[in-house]
Amino acid sequence: METHEISNLKVVFLDAQSLQDMWKSKTGKPGTQFQPWLQKDLASVKTVRGFYDFSTETLYCPKWNYEVCGHELHHAALGHFHPNE
Repeated sequence: METHEISNLKVVFLDAQSLQDMWKSKTGKPGTQFQPWLQKDLASVKTVRGFYDFSTETLYCPKWNYEVCGHELHHAALGHFHPNE
C-alpha cells in the first residue's frame, strides 16, 4: 500500500483545443507533433492529452476522461516518469 498526500493540487478541465493551447503556452512546444517511425515513410502523430504542471501544482486534463486524468494524477503524486525528450 502506498499513500500520497497532495496538499495543493489544482485540477483544470479543458476541451482538446484549449488543452493543447495551454500546453504550448506552458512549454513553448506544439500540442500535436509528427513523430518519425523507424520504418521508411511512416510517421505517427503525438498529441498531448493531459499534463501536470509542477511549478503551479496544476493538473490539466479533459473532463470525463478518467484514463488521462488517472495517468496525470500519478505525475502529481509520484513526479516525472517519462523519459526526457
